[in-house]
Amino acid sequence: MKKALLGNEAIAYGLLAANVEVMAAYPGTPSSEIFETYQKLIRNLQLPAVGEWSTNEKVAFETAYAAAITGKRAACGMKMVGLNVASDPLMSSAYIGNRGGFLVISADDPGFYSSQTEQDSRYFAKFARIPALDPTDPQDALNLAVSGIEISEKFEIPVILRPVLRVCHGRQIVEIPTFEFKNRKGNFEREIERWAAVPRTPRLKQGISLLTKLKEIEKFNFENFIKPRLKNLKGTKHLIVASGTSYGFALEVVEDVGIDIDILKIDMPTPLPVNLLKEILQHYEQVVVFEETYPLIEEQIAAAVPVKGKLTGDVFQIDEATHERIAEGLQNAGILHKNIYIGTPFNDVPPPRKPALCPGCPHRTVFYGIKKVFGNNAIYPSDIGCYTLGLNQKAVDTILCMGASAGLAGGFSIADRSKPIVATIGDSTFLHSGIHPLINSIANNHRYVLVILDNGTVAMTGLQPTPERTGGVSIEKIVEGCGVQPFVLQYDGKVETTVEFFKKVKEAYKNSKVPVVAVVKEFCTFDRENARLPGKFATVNPEKCTGCGYCMDTFGCPAFEWKDGKVTVNRYFCVGCGVCLSGVCPFNAFVEDGR
Repeated sequence: MKKALLGNEAIAYGLLAANVEVMAAYPGTPSSEIFETYQKLIRNLQLPAVGEWSTNEKVAFETAYAAAITGKRAACGMKMVGLNVASDPLMSSAYIGNRGGFLVISADDPGFYSSQTEQDSRYFAKFARIPALDPTDPQDALNLAVSGIEISEKFEIPVILRPVLRVCHGRQIVEIPTFEFKNRKGNFEREIERWAAVPRTPRLKQGISLLTKLKEIEKFNFENFIKPRLKNLKGTKHLIVASGTSYGFALEVVEDVGIDIDILKIDMPTPLPVNLLKEILQHYEQVVVFEETYPLIEEQIAAAVPVKGKLTGDVFQIDEATHERIAEGLQNAGILHKNIYIGTPFNDVPPPRKPALCPGCPHRTVFYGIKKVFGNNAIYPSDIGCYTLGLNQKAVDTILCMGASAGLAGGFSIADRSKPIVATIGDSTFLHSGIHPLINSIANNHRYVLVILDNGTVAMTGLQPTPERTGGVSIEKIVEGCGVQPFVLQYDGKVETTVEFFKKVKEAYKNSKVPVVAVVKEFCTFDRENARLPGKFATVNPEKCTGCGYCMDTFGCPAFEWKDGKVTVNRYFCVGCGVCLSGVCPFNAFVEDGR
């Protein structure tokens, strides 16, 4: 069967073709659609499989890994910064191993399109001493998902599949193999020296065994991935070694410019059979390595033969692979004399637009209320989520990682006692990694305000459900369990209500010796089942509008536009939240649109 699929969708089909019966994941762009598709397919096809959203990536890893210990085939999904969270069990699982195939899917984001780093998950594989697979396109991602499960089961070791953004969200006509999905009986077999190995002797045995496995996987890599590709090499003067999307771009560049050069694709960049590769590479006058994002392959083969790449400064060292950057690398290496991609004009490019919270988003009203009450002298640590865009209202000062708002707020409360501190965090992020820093702050008497923006969904990555929605978990009760009584606001879309609420929070903060927690019960405007929009559309009375720009600077709804020195409301963008009618303008220029 052939279907036009996103890379993420293709990976999900690959998991089913590999008979993966258990998958757990935490949403994060660009990985989210992998689990969503897997979950949809097992439901539609009524397969005997289980798919679960987890509270964070570490939990997702451990849930799926337990299934692999019992002999079932399993996978976990996350974006690359989520692999940081899952790194603790990842490192140990490499030593312990697994009985059923176990695939760790970590989607990378070269170019920082939706992530705070550009880190390379393949390095985690090398660090943990496990294999990594690096797909080029959606079809390759499906095939390598199947291969990854089989390799994992053959060698009883976790395997990382590392698709990047352009693979995850690229679309291609993909051939889906026919498969018969079988229900394996999970059976935990007690083997204490393996599953509960303690330092030193049992772990040392596992470490020695792991090194032996790596050598075996190196040979497997050569025999099954590299050797079959050698027949396509013509023995040209130069050689390109490439993996992932870099391989696809290199193929197209070579075809476009018409140069005669061999290209060797690396599917498994670690562990790499360097000695066997050396025998091939030494026959070429020059070898150029293209890969995203760090020089993993280059570092390994540069010890055997001279190569040009990131380490020599000839190949792009940051950002994603493009035709222009591949051609520039070949030009720097003296292989290509003219970069035909440079200077190509693009017509009809839309004007730049900074990211903004959606029209009607309750976060905007909350940030407006916070700034109105706490002012410009406060420190505003924030977190990872839609609410990061409180930057536009100057209500966000720091963004570090998931859950860091509370941790940083605690540190600021020690280091700078002269300023009020108001941290913001979303409900999913709080459940992911915000509880521990709150407990720490309560135990150590850190003084700050923590505002939990609870819209009941993981909005930024596509409205995935939170434990509140699926399991009846109460954030208010969690906060109470940590040791403080939270202030709770049922969001009503009115500026006055929000401002009055934060005035009460501020009064409590003045006399508190521990964090003051405020939970704002919101909604996402895209969550049609739960959004509470009153249908009050706005327009501007031009006679009252002075053109001062206060509403633009402090509230900044995307529906607000400048026209002839006055603010207007774009009816196409207005969603009828009615917030601007409740006190945003100092001159009450916003009025209800009765048309």
